[in-house]
Amino acid sequence: MNPESQREQISNSLKEIVEIFTSCNANYRVLGSTLLVAYTNRVFRHINDVDILLDIKARDCVFERLKTYGFGLEQKTKVGFSWFEARKNKHLGLTFLLIGEFNKSCFSWRFMKFFELRIKADYLHPTEYNFENTKFIGIPISSAIAGIRQSFLNPKRKLDKQILAEEMNKTEMKTYNNISVYIF
Repeated sequence: MNPESQREQISNSLKEIVEIFTSCNANYRVLGSTLLVAYTNRVFRHINDVDILLDIKARDCVFERLKTYGFGLEQKTKVGFSWFEARKNKHLGLTFLLIGEFNKSCFSWRFMKFFELRIKADYLHPTEYNFENTKFIGIPISSAIAGIRQSFLNPKRKLDKQILAEEMNKTEMKTYNNISVYIF
């Protein structure tokens, strides 16, 4: 991993998606490793993509603008779960994990016809981050830490925990009951 080329990829990606999201008036959240890199201002491991939650009301506009900016867009499916990925040279991949609806109480995402995933609004409270002079909206660091704690079997999370060790000890968080699945 070359940290400088990674910084450039992360910066390129964030600049363009923030421009696109702003022009589409999109409600979104960046999560995952890109958020941790911005929080620590340190590229501490290889970053493949920018993980994104997107409000469905902005989907069509965002996807059209991504194409205009030269991104290729592809829908992926695995075990009933589907998401979109966007790719462009010299950029990280963009992974639109969930495209659903932000409302006052939660973010909701319908899947497999009879199911709905709901993530509590305070868990996704819009939090501003800055990386290389590009401001973007992510989730609170307490939510990111809760996610790291829940995904302890993922080997990448071990390094995330090491990098955020001090923050994890001093940050109060609610690890469980932030995400619910409803059956209709």
